[in-house]
Amino acid sequence: MPKDQPLMILTILTLVTLCTMQAQETTLLSRSPDGKFLLRRERAESGERGEARKTLSICSPGGKVLYEWISPLGATTALWSGDSRFLALNDMPGDAGDQLRVFHLDPSGRSVTPLRDPDGAKLRAEVERRHGSFLSRVDKAALRASEWKDGRLWCAVTGTFSPKRQPTVHVPFHHLWVYRIDGTNTPVLEQEWTLTDPKERSYRDSSPTP
Repeated sequence: MPKDQPLMILTILTLVTLCTMQAQETTLLSRSPDGKFLLRRERAESGERGEARKTLSICSPGGKVLYEWISPLGATTALWSGDSRFLALNDMPGDAGDQLRVFHLDPSGRSVTPLRDPDGAKLRAEVERRHGSFLSRVDKAALRASEWKDGRLWCAVTGTFSPKRQPTVHVPFHHLWVYRIDGTNTPVLEQEWTLTDPKERSYRDSSPTP
């Protein structure tokens, strides 16, 4: 056996291991109906506090990155419009607030334009403006896209509000918001319905343990 053969074998095994690790760290999450766009997720560098983060990217089939951003957990739901012109993305699960991103996808497959970025404070202010009053305030609000229907994006808005004189009491609310999206313009809230869930009841903060 040549003297340099063990070193060559070790080098090959190292390269194979690195390629395998890289393949495991990159995940194809979804593909547009027309096949011109891919949504990928890969591990990103940890944040300042050491929390795990993901890089999400919208790419061409050849792997060219057209748009990317850092996400704490990675996308949970990708909703492509039927004509592959738009992508609505629920970027994070739970009730952490506004995590909805909306993108315009150029039919050429060469560019992506962000139309809406998540802004929890702005969402809460919008719900407060539409449904708040002198007697109540919005505690929290969460927005998630649910489906494309008739060229419109349907979203669920959930959260709680509290009477200002009883801040420990929280009353759940549910709304349906329908956005109209035209080209590269900002999505416009076109319709709203208020929903009720008979199984839900108001609740009060637990008393602190002595």
